[in-house]
Amino acid sequence: MPSTAASGADGFLRNLPVDLASIEEARQGLAAYLLPFQLGERVMNRIEVVLEELVSNVVRHASAVDELSIAAECLDDGVHLTIADNGTAFDPLGAAAPTPFSTLEEAELGGLGILLVKRLTRSLDYERIGGVNRIRAVVATQ
Repeated sequence: MPSTAASGADGFLRNLPVDLASIEEARQGLAAYLLPFQLGERVMNRIEVVLEELVSNVVRHASAVDELSIAAECLDDGVHLTIADNGTAFDPLGAAAPTPFSTLEEAELGGLGILLVKRLTRSLDYERIGGVNRIRAVVATQ
């Protein structure tokens, strides 16, 4: 699927191919949309980390997915992000937490992205409607 984009007073929407290059394309597009809002560097960093983690999860781990979209809107209570895909149903918020480790040798790669996203967001939720997974995150701007 070729990428398509829209942005304006009502927000930002980008349909992307399901590949690793989409992570950076989404980041750049969202940064351009948010530029007029003059958000601080710390807020922008949080938004970028959340976006990258959520898009990366779809690109790297989702199965049977061929449609991926990112929507965003800057509102009074924060930046609202929605990542949607048509892959197999999967609620990343319901997945088991990774096993704690006490040494680097015991540490397993992966599994910490959603925990990081939870820490960086005001709210985070998942729903599946009409064959589409949607994860919504709100990153505070204040």
